[in-house]
Amino acid sequence: MDRPVVTSWGKALLGLGTLGLALAAGIDATANRWRAIDPDRALRVRPGDAVALTLHQDQRQADGEMNPARAAAIADVARRALRSDPLTAPALRQIAVAEGMAGRHRAADGLVHLSYNLTRRELGTEWLLIEAALDRGDAAAVARHFDEALTTTPLAGEVLYPALSAALFDPGMRAALVPYVRQSRRWMPYLIRYALAEGDAGGHVGALVVAAGGLPPSPIYADLDQRILAGVAAKGEFGTAGAYLRGMRAGGIATDPGFSAATTDTRFGPFAWSLADQQTVSGRRDESGRLQVRISTARPEKVAIRTLVLPAGRYRFSQKVEAPDEDIVAAAKWEMRCLPEDRPIWSLELPVRRTSSHYAGQIEIPAGCTGQQLALVVAGRGDQEDAEIIVDSLELVRQ
Repeated sequence: MDRPVVTSWGKALLGLGTLGLALAAGIDATANRWRAIDPDRALRVRPGDAVALTLHQDQRQADGEMNPARAAAIADVARRALRSDPLTAPALRQIAVAEGMAGRHRAADGLVHLSYNLTRRELGTEWLLIEAALDRGDAAAVARHFDEALTTTPLAGEVLYPALSAALFDPGMRAALVPYVRQSRRWMPYLIRYALAEGDAGGHVGALVVAAGGLPPSPIYADLDQRILAGVAAKGEFGTAGAYLRGMRAGGIATDPGFSAATTDTRFGPFAWSLADQQTVSGRRDESGRLQVRISTARPEKVAIRTLVLPAGRYRFSQKVEAPDEDIVAAAKWEMRCLPEDRPIWSLELPVRRTSSHYAGQIEIPAGCTGQQLALVVAGRGDQEDAEIIVDSLELVRQ
């Protein structure tokens, strides 16, 4: 397994540490709400309350950077907490931090693991174990502690999703997360949505799902294929897109230009046809697999658009085109642009006649054009009369 890149995303994770520790003690599911919400008031009522003492110190720690003197002062309060309740995991973690900053690393490790053995619900302890696993380059341990924290601690996602999302660029970390995708861990779709919303991780999320062999058929992943494929396309990761579609057993739609049930299925995001549905222009796939187009403006409008993943080379593109009403004249044109640079590479004017007619053209996909956007542009007479055309039997054959 590849070693995680600790120097990049690991440092970002450590930078969030004070926030994580500040949240940690207040999230223990066994703690009384009033002690967690208002530790100062709790300490006025019960000066030795272990939960309130440790939470109060975590909150103070979040106000500034940790140093050995501050860690030692917090540890003194933590020892008071242990005299009140010797099984207080956050107190053990706070003392461990002070021991580590004083250079007594063996004692620190022992206290961290004692806290961990007492409960898996102590976010601050899980955080320290994540840091230790990062230092060792142990991606599997990093993923395991993320899983434990996100599974047992309700608010852990607020702290951990930014760091884990930033880690998805690393192949070793993605490989370590694959089992959790396959197991449909309840936090995984939330992580995926967070990463996609950030805008920079779309391709990495796609690569993670491809490595997992696709998303399992679980309700928790509903609508995510579409969003992931949109993120992959937005990042120009068309090799990943092809692998993702093959994982969905739909690899053929990446090169199929037709209007079939599969190529109009919204699960495939931008790799399925997007059909206009507006007052001035609309497109609809009928039961025969034909595209029925209506246009009532002379302004050219895109009525159908989608992304293909065609290998470089020469292709023959053909279809049938007809106009059901001979009194209404419409214009139609195919356009293809190279992605991700959005460069025009081909267009084809279609003669629209009353009778159905075959029409074909040649497309040359240049090297390096890994994704293509195909669009049908139509225009009517502009007299508010609806113009209609039907496009059928699309074929794209490599020559």
